[in-house]
Amino acid sequence: MYGLNDKGEYEPIAEYYKFSRIPVRLEQLKTEETVLSPDNRHKVIQCFLSTEDNSFYSHNGIDLKGIARAFVVNLMAGRVKEGASTITQQVARLKFLSIERSIARKAREAWLAFLLELTYPKDKILEVYLNEIPLGHGTIGVGAASRFYFRKEVQDISWGEAAILASLTTRPTQFSPIVNPVSSMNKVRVVFRKLVENGRMSVADAEKEYAALEEYYTNLNRSPNDSAFSDRLNRFPYVTEYIRKNLIRSIGSGRLYNGGLKIYSTIQIRHQEEAEKALLPALQRQTLESNQRAFRNIDAFDDLYGSGYSLIADLYDLPDFKFHISRTERTFSSAYQEDLRDEFFALNLLTGDDFLGDLIDKNYTSQTTKDHLLPVEGSLIAIRPETGYITAMVGGSGFRSDNQQIRPFQAFRQPGSAFKPILYAAAMDYSGKNPDPEKNVTPATLFADSPLQYLMEDGDEWAPENYSSEYSGFILLRKALEQSKNSVAVRVLEQVGLSNLMESLRGLLQLPGRDIPYNFSVSLGSFELTPYELTRAYAALASGGKTVNPISVLYVEDNAGNVIKDFRKEFDEDDRKQIISKEAAFLITSMMKDVVEEGTGRGVLSYGLGRKAYGKTGTTNNFRDAWFVGYTPELVTSVWFGYDVGTISLGRGMTGGKLAAPVWGRFMARALDREPHIEFPWLSEVKVTKKTVCRMSGKLPSNQCHDLFEEYFIPQTAPKEICNDHGSSWNVVETKSNQPSTPVVHTEKKKQEKVEKLPTSAKPPKRKKSVFSGDEEIDY
Repeated sequence: MYGLNDKGEYEPIAEYYKFSRIPVRLEQLKTEETVLSPDNRHKVIQCFLSTEDNSFYSHNGIDLKGIARAFVVNLMAGRVKEGASTITQQVARLKFLSIERSIARKAREAWLAFLLELTYPKDKILEVYLNEIPLGHGTIGVGAASRFYFRKEVQDISWGEAAILASLTTRPTQFSPIVNPVSSMNKVRVVFRKLVENGRMSVADAEKEYAALEEYYTNLNRSPNDSAFSDRLNRFPYVTEYIRKNLIRSIGSGRLYNGGLKIYSTIQIRHQEEAEKALLPALQRQTLESNQRAFRNIDAFDDLYGSGYSLIADLYDLPDFKFHISRTERTFSSAYQEDLRDEFFALNLLTGDDFLGDLIDKNYTSQTTKDHLLPVEGSLIAIRPETGYITAMVGGSGFRSDNQQIRPFQAFRQPGSAFKPILYAAAMDYSGKNPDPEKNVTPATLFADSPLQYLMEDGDEWAPENYSSEYSGFILLRKALEQSKNSVAVRVLEQVGLSNLMESLRGLLQLPGRDIPYNFSVSLGSFELTPYELTRAYAALASGGKTVNPISVLYVEDNAGNVIKDFRKEFDEDDRKQIISKEAAFLITSMMKDVVEEGTGRGVLSYGLGRKAYGKTGTTNNFRDAWFVGYTPELVTSVWFGYDVGTISLGRGMTGGKLAAPVWGRFMARALDREPHIEFPWLSEVKVTKKTVCRMSGKLPSNQCHDLFEEYFIPQTAPKEICNDHGSSWNVVETKSNQPSTPVVHTEKKKQEKVEKLPTSAKPPKRKKSVFSGDEEIDY
């Protein structure tokens, strides 16, 4: 599989196979220039001919003398000691027959060998043999075996190494130098004896070459379970595995592993490298910071079964059950590391005791984390908004046998406040298409940022809260997004109506087989999405409101260079749909620019991103998920932090702005460092109007308005009312004046909204605390 490098050239990044194959052409095996053998063919050819079929170039596919000799040898030994198959017969078996032992199979093998000799030249048959013979540890052919056993190309191996390869043809596992070095050395001695018997090498030269192998066997330090599969090229494991699964569905596993295919992916090597450099160290640091143990109650077995274990141990002669340290020491160590160590460190900074400081520092560095801390996982995925090409993807803290979940596509998590731009874009698009001066949603629409309470069907109350439980009174929508105000998000949905936004939300999110929940908590990102789905929705905003169809593979070629699968044709421009207007996409983009420059997303600027960026943070309840999703005209990227167990917190204050935004900024700054700055290609088609409005009310300014700014509007939603709010009590923290003074209960069923008053004498229902939190600016 190939990825694109900085020069615009395709470079290998992965290999797919179950058995390693490296085809070798016979002309690559140059003739020998030494005088060790009168035959000047390459040493690999001479070794295989001597051991397998010394008369290969003289028979017609079947060696009758060899059959007679093998019959006598096996009869005298009383067992099968020597085979009689020629190289041509072995090729017939390897390519067309099974390995069953029967007279019928041997007859077919002989007949096919005769036909092969009539059809193909000897050199072609020998080339096929050298490329098809299994040589152990998952290698097929001399090219793969040479690279696995000796870390060399087959053209460069020595006589002794060639003899090792020739010794593996019968029983590769038994005679493997890695599994059984002694057996291997004995079999190699047989190969050299064959070279001497066949007149290809003198005794002295054979002894010299055999002795030279001593260094190879002495320095051999590899696991017997080692295989060529672990040697395969795999620079970016998460990408490799994701594309492998997709290709198996489209072209089949047999063709993928054995077809000699060339796969051209959309991955850009620089982007992928920078993604791993940005995310993986951050996840490791956060694992230490969050300090969540995989198993805390280490005394559970002792408490429950400790007394009974001693009886069982006496009956069955089991060893004593005991810890290396006492319970008191374990309790103190856990309390110290989790609760007291940071406080001691802070106090020591005040007292300045060097000895105590050194002890604390030593404890920090000596504490092991892999054995007892749950790893914080994460996701990063980057997509080109105009083409849908996935240029980078990291699926977690490290691809291992116990950690192969590809989280950009498999981790369903609540997006929290990262969903607000999608909601606001849909609301502004609806207002542009259905203008109503009383209900228009624009960046300058004034909303009340104040507490809310909703009666749920089970009689409890839902009370969505802002992150800090602080409220700002009335606030413009642009500022509300910048500060990630939850109450405003709910009021936007309430004002427009969820049923009016469903079509746009479904189009942006593209969730086949799933639907968006029909309740107000949708406004706070209460339902689960994968990072890929959320990134794709943002890509639609970056594309001027048009859907994006992401792909990871461009096309696949066979070994003859013919394109057998072209994925670009499956996602052409005709498949893209205009979900929301370009004007709505422009407005939400300009609002997200403020989030980056002045709001919760300022962390993206930490690494010197030298181009305009637009995005939004997201943090879910109890700091379980931390997001930043955003884009430039060149690239759309999402970053997510969290534990695989969705109920575990990352820790107090671990917001999207603190964790995800800096990683996003580092990746974007370095991935796009060598790419030219561009503008959104759809920008020239946007039809918006710019108006000067009052910063306090969002209306057209009057003579009393002194704090003014310019705002963009979809023309039909531009304000027409003159501001007359100055000197009034407009900024009292309450709902709008046209709302009833008594508590209002909103219960929403499918496509209908019901508003009713709570009876004043009724007992207040049990209040349910907000399930979701925002992530407006806090002091880190």
